[in-house]
Amino acid sequence: MNRTSQIARSLARTSFASLLLASVVSALLGSRVAAQILVPPYDSAYSVVTLGTPPSVPVRLGGVAFKPGDRDAIYVGGNANAGTGAVYRVPVTRDAQNHITAFSGPGVKFADAPNIDGGLQFGPGGVLFFTRYNTHALGMIKPNSASMDKSVSLAISGFKGSVGSLTFIPAGFPNAGQLKLASYNSGNIATATLAPDTSGTFDIASLTVGTSISGGPEGIFYVQPGSPLIQDFKTMAICEYGNGDISFYDIDANGDPLSATRRRFIRGLSGCEGAAIDPLSGDFIFSTFGASNKIVAVRGFGLPCGATQFYGQGLPGSGNKIPVIDHQGCFARRQDIAITTDGTPLAPGAMVVGIAPLSAPVFGGTLLVTPLFLVTHVTNSLGVYSMALQIPDDTNLLNTDFFFQAIYLDSGATQNFSFTRGLKLQVR
Repeated sequence: MNRTSQIARSLARTSFASLLLASVVSALLGSRVAAQILVPPYDSAYSVVTLGTPPSVPVRLGGVAFKPGDRDAIYVGGNANAGTGAVYRVPVTRDAQNHITAFSGPGVKFADAPNIDGGLQFGPGGVLFFTRYNTHALGMIKPNSASMDKSVSLAISGFKGSVGSLTFIPAGFPNAGQLKLASYNSGNIATATLAPDTSGTFDIASLTVGTSISGGPEGIFYVQPGSPLIQDFKTMAICEYGNGDISFYDIDANGDPLSATRRRFIRGLSGCEGAAIDPLSGDFIFSTFGASNKIVAVRGFGLPCGATQFYGQGLPGSGNKIPVIDHQGCFARRQDIAITTDGTPLAPGAMVVGIAPLSAPVFGGTLLVTPLFLVTHVTNSLGVYSMALQIPDDTNLLNTDFFFQAIYLDSGATQNFSFTRGLKLQVR
């Protein structure tokens, strides 16, 4: 967003005036970044670390993102809002707690991303999605591509202004997996459902406009559970470019921020632009646009939850009831969770656990998990079983998929066995 005022541009008529103006603006904006303040009571639980300007990334930073499987880099937009905008891969150094402490080398262009703004995130199919200012469009870059493969207009369904940012709604929040968009100009918040096209990118199947907020929303993210002083699964954080703040908002049943619930988290910022959650540490990482052009880390947040997916078909038992499999808690490192079933009372059975799916006919049903081990058990008098799990703090587990299915001995089933459907959980 080249939001420099017309007055400033008119003053910069000579090279000397341009240099003078740039120096003054840089000093002023630099002082504002240095003065960023955590607002009480959050200052007691969180801390802010300025990582600096990523080397070899053109100034006017855009969105920031983390690529699954690439733990040693951050992806940053450069030349934001310009036709020459691009995404750069910047290597990073981490400490023993997996916090990013520094950039370890120059940024290398990853792909062209013309007009990139504050939204940048890897999504379904490994596609890199980014918002485009002020074209009010959604750009997409396919895996192994070095340029934008598709751009889709967002001027639909009454979504006004020009899009500033995006995020894919994480597990545990309303409309998990869908795409949430924020308009910088209008403050409109919208939810998009994507549909695969025939080229490895996506069309917008539907777009619904929800609430609106003020302050010029840029980077947005849902606050992960286990974050101090914040209610689990109830809060969105928004970089308010126009206000110079980062604020928390309660969300409604659609996952949209409620304007009346605004609570300032950080004040005294200039140009807060992109937003991302570091999957290894849980740190909130944001970029600043303009003369400061810094990457900043906010420490203290919990880890994001892994995605949940049900798959396959179960097989009914007594009363023509298919036993139900589900989970409780956040499937993330350092978390305690439970895998639960609800079926026939006092039924003996086995929980099948594995790291790969399967589709093998057996006992009239389908075994949906390649067995790694089994946990035998009996449901209680209500037909309920709960298997407690502790997920270790091991980053080697990051993005690992685990698969679960329960099978029960049940005289009311076709061949005396009933099956749940499959449950896939990914560690974050």
